[in-house]
Amino acid sequence: MKGILIESPQCDGELLFAEGTVVEGQIKSVHKVGMGFRHETAALEIEFERILPENAAPIAMRARVLEVDNAREKVKCGVIHGIRGTNTPQDRLSRRLEYLAMLYPDDSLWILPAYRALVPVFPEPEIYFPRGTDLILELTTPLEVTGGITVAPPNQEFDGLDAYSLDEMMMSVPERTSTPKGRDADVVNLAFIGSQEQVQKAFDAAGWKTGDAMRRRTALHEIHAFLVVGNYAHGPMSKQLLNGKAADSTWEKGLDSLAKRHHLRIWSAPDTFQGQSIWLSAATREIGASLSLRKREFVHHVDPNIDSEREMVVRDLRLAGCVDRVHVDRRSRMPHAVVNATGDDLYTDAAIAFVKLKDCEDPVFQNNSDAPEIASRPPTKFARYLRTQVLSARDIWRENVVYGAYDASRMVIGAIRRRRSSGYSAGKQNDSKPVTTSLASGIASTYATH
Repeated sequence: MKGILIESPQCDGELLFAEGTVVEGQIKSVHKVGMGFRHETAALEIEFERILPENAAPIAMRARVLEVDNAREKVKCGVIHGIRGTNTPQDRLSRRLEYLAMLYPDDSLWILPAYRALVPVFPEPEIYFPRGTDLILELTTPLEVTGGITVAPPNQEFDGLDAYSLDEMMMSVPERTSTPKGRDADVVNLAFIGSQEQVQKAFDAAGWKTGDAMRRRTALHEIHAFLVVGNYAHGPMSKQLLNGKAADSTWEKGLDSLAKRHHLRIWSAPDTFQGQSIWLSAATREIGASLSLRKREFVHHVDPNIDSEREMVVRDLRLAGCVDRVHVDRRSRMPHAVVNATGDDLYTDAAIAFVKLKDCEDPVFQNNSDAPEIASRPPTKFARYLRTQVLSARDIWRENVVYGAYDASRMVIGAIRRRRSSGYSAGKQNDSKPVTTSLASGIASTYATH
């Protein structure tokens, strides 16, 4: 299998490889769920072995997966572990009721198995990562790089006069968006220069999706994704205002988790630059979601390091071949630590990136492969229903008070650990610098039935 580098490893602060450099690897092991008789969860291990720089000899490497971006799956020691098909919100609720049924087994023990047979609302337990999935890799051995590899700068800057004009324009750009109730929300950290059509085509080319408007139908879509532990690719966003105005468009990028996604809102600005329109944006990455009964909606929590999200958006558009120039400018009077409307801390260098767009050309991750996509689940509804019943039957051993106490303790410990680590980025550097790759051009999709 192949991928492309979307963030190069560094040596003494210098990038080693150009964005879009091809990397090669292999699937070391696969455990699929199948019909559920042998495995309850899927597992997948991938190891990357070579970097193929342009106009240079291949370089050996050993890297394993550290994290799958915006995925519900967990990674441990380089092995991607899928979710259990019966580990859903409604299943956890029904299990508590089964504890009561154990007190009267003759009269009520049949109720919950019958419910699961009649209402088989369960997630897809197999692992399926389509082309374009972002993987964060960790080098497991030192990377030996010889001299002679020249890396072009990732961003082409504006010339001095244009950069000065943008610096002047930055002074009038609002720092924060707000909620309809007037509370400070996100940080304005991006400005796109170009036509509305160029903005739309750039995000389309980069694989982003538009967000649906907030309606009853979209709310039902969100609830369904929550119940099946899945994704809503066009999920709605809460309303935010910029200078009292609602967003002109919303864009998002997720994988298979409702709780995790990259997302941003875009507003038209009154100013222009060299006769071209300017579009202001606030980009954040959501890392968690919970259903608020009081607010009757999902409350999302964001990664506090919003600067990495700004850089990720620029990188995605640049790899899509849609960026002409970029200018990053810091606001001297803006605080570096703020709080958003839901109480999440946000940390920033107070910079805004001005991105001049162009008509998209030669995307690095364009798919040129004729290989068919691999099916992500059993082919028939009856097979999926039968698998659900098998997994439900295997789940009976968990229906007891002892396991319930263990499960509750595990949830509390997990919540404490997440709270302690919330201030740290998932890509925290250590002795082995993480490398980010994106499965892209000509790659076979990774799936647990390989």
